Amino acid sequence: MKKIVLKKSKQTAIKSVKTNQKNKFWLWIAVAFLLGGAFGYATHYTIINWHGFFATCPNGARPDKYGCCAGETYTDVGDGWMVCCPDDGGTCFPPVK
Repeated sequence: MKKIVLKKSKQTAIKSVKTNQKNKFWLWIAVAFLLGGAFGYATHYTIINWHGFFATCPNGARPDKYGCCAGETYTDVGDGWMVCCPDDGGTCFPPVK
């Protein structure tokens, strides 16, 4: 009679292990999906903003926090448009981002 009890407990243990393996499989799928999404987003963000990592003004300096170079003023031209205008006059243009 003990052999039957051991046999049942062995079958139960095997079934439990298989269930845990299935659960772990789906957990790893979810983790891989989330990591892939995070990596894809980071890559997309970097590619979209790549020019911003190397943006410089004509004199070789980095633009200020608004994206304007020395001798330019960050100006609101209406309708939500912000531009950099040269202090000595001339054509305004979008900030360096």
